[in-house]
Amino acid sequence: MNSAQNTRRYLGKRTKLTDTCCEHRDLPQTMGSKQQAIVVEVLAALDADQLDLPVLPEMVFKIQELRDDPNSSNDQFVELISTDLALSLYLIKAANSAAFFSGQRVGSLQEAIPRLGHRMLYSMVMNLTLTKLFIATSPLIKQKLKELWARSRIVAANCYVLAQKKRYLKPEDAMLAGLVCEIGALPLYLYADRHHPELDPESLDTLISTFSSPISFRLLQSWNFPDAIIDVVADKMNMRGVVQSDRADYVDVVMMANLQAQTDTQRVAWTNVFAAERLGCYPGDCKNFFINNAKYFEETNGMLNIA
Repeated sequence: MNSAQNTRRYLGKRTKLTDTCCEHRDLPQTMGSKQQAIVVEVLAALDADQLDLPVLPEMVFKIQELRDDPNSSNDQFVELISTDLALSLYLIKAANSAAFFSGQRVGSLQEAIPRLGHRMLYSMVMNLTLTKLFIATSPLIKQKLKELWARSRIVAANCYVLAQKKRYLKPEDAMLAGLVCEIGALPLYLYADRHHPELDPESLDTLISTFSSPISFRLLQSWNFPDAIIDVVADKMNMRGVVQSDRADYVDVVMMANLQAQTDTQRVAWTNVFAAERLGCYPGDCKNFFINNAKYFEETNGMLNIA
């Protein structure tokens, strides 16, 4: 399935991003004057399509095209990626990590790409690309970006492990969904860094909670992500519609991964978590998630550079 087909379910919503923010147009009544001004400012930028959204390098889209082409070969990936030395070294290092190590180290792209697989290769490229986007100058926003990226990688690791519970789910796609499920916060933090570096933490949090999901929706569309991953954000915005299938999907995986990222999972009422039921996770499994999957996490954390 090509990228145009992948996103056809949401094509009618591409030009209506601000419609998803309409409910937020009433929020300024409960905010301070500074918060009101910034919300109005961001809404105006959204209405005029003038909010700067991160643009992925051309290399990422070329790798995405190869990944989605059933006739692509390892040699085509090697030819493309070998033009980028830093990316090549990163992928060779990833192929030698505990998650993929098979007793013999690889020293070239020709060896690394078959070991990673095309879908995992793309997810790893996105991991590296996104890392380079989380840069700001304001001390507060630098810290917020650091926390966001750390949490995103933890959720991604949780997703990777959880997806292995269902054979029809792809762990590498689940990992990618975890990495980008809150990506809309990134351009908002960068906007605040450029235009309002003096913003206080409360106003900054209001900005993120108000606009993060609809901007995530637009970003994932512009990056040609498949519907299965866009669904994760659409679900937060009540745009997904009624789920007809009994099978777990990436929305369930990311929901569970976020719950597992909390500091005290013992207090979660797991019997009431529908996503846990759909994934076949019993309350005892949920409470002992990290203990039961310690080996997988050791491998996955190394792959994502989680300390």
